[in-house]
Order: sequence, then C-alpha cells, then structure tokens
Amino acid sequence: MNNSATTRRISKIALQYNGNDKGTAEMVYSSNLLSDTAENQFQEMKSVADRNKNVKNWALTGYISPERSEENEISNEVLVDITLKALQKVGVTKDNQIRLDIHNSTRHKHIHFIVNRVNTHGQNTITAHKIGELFGQAVREICKNMNLKTDVEISKEKKGKMLDSLHHCLKKATNFDELITEMEQLGYKVILSENVKVGVSGMRIVKISDINTETKREYLAGYKLSEITNKLKIKDIKEILENKEEISKIKKLTTKDILCEWACNSQFREFCNSFEDYQKKLVNEIYFVDNEIINNDISGKFEKIFGIKNKKIEKINVEEVEKLDKISVYLENGKVWEAFFKKNEKIYLNTEISVSFQINEIL
Repeated sequence: MNNSATTRRISKIALQYNGNDKGTAEMVYSSNLLSDTAENQFQEMKSVADRNKNVKNWALTGYISPERSEENEISNEVLVDITLKALQKVGVTKDNQIRLDIHNSTRHKHIHFIVNRVNTHGQNTITAHKIGELFGQAVREICKNMNLKTDVEISKEKKGKMLDSLHHCLKKATNFDELITEMEQLGYKVILSENVKVGVSGMRIVKISDINTETKREYLAGYKLSEITNKLKIKDIKEILENKEEISKIKKLTTKDILCEWACNSQFREFCNSFEDYQKKLVNEIYFVDNEIINNDISGKFEKIFGIKNKKIEKINVEEVEKLDKISVYLENGKVWEAFFKKNEKIYLNTEISVSFQINEIL
C-alpha cells in the first residue's frame, strides 16, 4: 500500500479538503473531537496544540492508498483498522485528536488522516524525525500480519512486470516512437526526458491503470528506469534502438539505392537528365581501373554493376573503409575516382555510406 506521513502546521483548509473530495469524502472515524464541521474541528485541535508551545508543526497528516486490484480490494473497516494500528505504532494514543476520511472520487479509494501530535494533556506523543519512514514501516508490518501485500512487495512486482514488458517491446521496436506504442499496447505509458546535449536522457514507465486523471496526485506515478533495473540503462536502450533502426533502413535499401548513392558521391556527375544517362556517361568515360580483374572489359564490368537488381547488402563501417586499400577508376578526362575498396580480398563499392555490397561475383 502506498502511504505517506508528515508533520506540519495546518489551517482549517486541510480539514476541509479531507472532508470534501468533490463531495464524495466519508468521515469514517474521529476521536476526541466534539464538532462535525472542519472549521470547528480545526479550532478544537488548535486549542489543544496551543497547550504545548514547543511543538510548531503540531499536525501529523498523510494517507494510505491500497493497490488497485480486485484481489487486493479491502473494506472501509479494514482500511480504518490498518490506519489506526499504524498510527499507534508511531506514537498516537487514545488521548490524541484524530480524524479519518475515505476519498472515493478517484478510481480507487484511499484514506486520509489528520492527527494532533499534542494530546489532550499537552504532551507531544509523536516524534517528527523520520516519521514518513517509520509510518511506512508500520503499515508494512500490519499488512504482513494481515496477509496483505505491502507497498514494497507491490512495487517489486510492478517493476518486474514493467521490465519484462520493456524487454519484450525492445525486441519489436526499432525506435522510441515504436517502443512507446508497443508499451502502450501492454498497458504502460513511457515518458521520456530529453536535453539538448544528448537527446533522450531518461525514461519513466507508468502503469496506465495507475494514472489518476480525476484529481491531483499525492505521489508521482510509475518508476524511473533506474528504479526498475540497474542492468539496463537509457544509453543501452538508445544503442539497441539505433542499431535496429540502422539495420531496418539497410534492409529497405535496394541495389539501385546504393548505386545511385555510389554514383552521386563520385563527384564526377555532370548535367544529366536521369541516373540512366549518368551511368552511360560514366561507362563511356572509363578507360582504366587499377585492378587487373576489373580492368578487363571495363565497359562490360561497369554495365553489369549498374544492372544488378538483387544483391546482398552489407553493413560497412565507414571509418574502417578509410583504412582499407582503395581501387581507383581513371576517366578519359584525366580525373581519378576511388570507386572501390578491397577488404579480405573481396571488392566492394566505395559508396561512402554505411552500406555496400561485394562485386566479386560479377567480375
């Protein structure tokens, strides 16, 4: 169960909020309070708090919010019982003023409490130090005794399911947009954080059914990626998606796409009406290649290269190409064109992009 507890100085507005909740609030318990209106109850609490001038933040306020699931649904009576037992564990006694309200305006009920730390004898019974942590521990102990899931158990279970879903969607998605769509289909909202320097810099995953659209949240929904796992970081996800996106683009490329890129990057293109005109011009101008295999029947070899319709496209590291032996083509106009490169005795087109294909089979 999600929960919160803090000490603070309050006004009558706090009691009005707890007792309203868009008209759906239900006061389910009160102790040591005679009035039934927020304003009068505040005055009662304030007059008791004034008996101890050393306590400035005299109110203990917070909530307990059960998990939204049918198997974990609990009655109002049980929710009140859990709250009172948890409050007792952090110092609340029969002499403290208490008001409990159950809110029903959201898709699942939760209980709010306001307690006067100063009891009717003027004594401060509740220590402020680490009160949120201590109250959380108290709620967990009570839930375990009642065989109810604790907030820690629920959180661990949610994170595990989120991580499984994320791994599943990463197998399908090739970019962040697709990842967001895939996760949404499994019931999760992915919220990305970005900055100018690195782009996507963080991720939060929220179970859509946990999103409260009807009122302001008491706590931030979902979990950051770093809270879900320490084995998968945002840079790992970016690398996975970038590689898959690159591979996806490569798979969509045709041989003609590569040939067009190859020819256009040659820097020998003159004014031509079409790629076909350009390739004819190139074939006519080539008179020598510094490779004996290609040099035989120059025109025929180049026409075969341009005529390829279906060839296995390979991913090529452009930086690696810079270190390999280049095969130059010499044109009749005296210009030199590094049109090919050799890698492990295999010859590839020097496309100057991240993909290419071998031409050995047609030489």
